[in-house]
Amino acid sequence: MVAQRVSCDLVSRCLDLVDEYRRHHPEQREGQAHYNVLRREWPDLQHEVVGTDRNCYGDDRRLPAFLSWVERALSAEQREREEGRPGAL
Repeated sequence: MVAQRVSCDLVSRCLDLVDEYRRHHPEQREGQAHYNVLRREWPDLQHEVVGTDRNCYGDDRRLPAFLSWVERALSAEQREREEGRPGAL
């Protein structure tokens, strides 16, 4: 239950950052904005997106796969931080 809440909180934070980013960059498509927020806020994770079916930068239709992956990835990052692993978040 706690992991789901943390994950939800991190995903909510990510979505809030995307909303803010899109206000400042209205020319970008939704997929581009999501990818750029990930690149800016969690740069270690962006490399796991490039060249995969979840790379929504070039294709907004990949956004559902991207968002599903982001939720799992941010949850894993949070667990690593809570366990005190170096380099996490």
